[in-house]
Amino acid sequence: NTESLLNHGDRESRKKITELLERMWAKVDAYHLIKELMSVDGNRLTIGTKRWDMDKLGNIYLFGAGKACMAMAVCDVLKEKLTEGVISVKIAEDNDTYINTRVYVGGHPLPNEEGYRAAEDIIQMIDKGKPGDLFISVISGGSSALLTCPKEGITLQEEIQAQDMLLRSGAKIEEINAVRRHISRTNGGRLAEQVLALRL
Repeated sequence: NTESLLNHGDRESRKKITELLERMWAKVDAYHLIKELMSVDGNRLTIGTKRWDMDKLGNIYLFGAGKACMAMAVCDVLKEKLTEGVISVKIAEDNDTYINTRVYVGGHPLPNEEGYRAAEDIIQMIDKGKPGDLFISVISGGSSALLTCPKEGITLQEEIQAQDMLLRSGAKIEEINAVRRHISRTNGGRLAEQVLALRL
């Protein structure tokens, strides 16, 4: 809305501030940050300081929840080298583009059926994994609600009711997340535990 901001008031000052804000947003944009961290050069995949020979890798999987742009950045880097992906997002835009990735629209701040299906899909995808496969996870704020799979003995509706009560209680987010970890099969690092178990 830069144009509307510049249509009144001190235009010169407003112009400087909006330019500064745009530069700041570009620096913290998740899509660009991932593209800076991740690259493919021939058969070599680099993510931060880690490197893999893609000829020696098995399948490459992507899973996550939160900002859609993070998954899109991974897809842009890996292209058809991405075997399969599953993500849960808050909003799905018509112009979002993915490769070999299933997209679910989860609920936030309360979980929904789509987020539950996404979590089950991710668990099933990890179950297919083998030693030598690479799993890439992209998680941002809101993922505890967007991706939910209650433990055995708890229904999705009961988990939604529990989270609703916690949110209404005024509990701190750390306290809410502590409860979420105890009633979920996906929160609190449990997906990472499932991936690590493939290497045992």
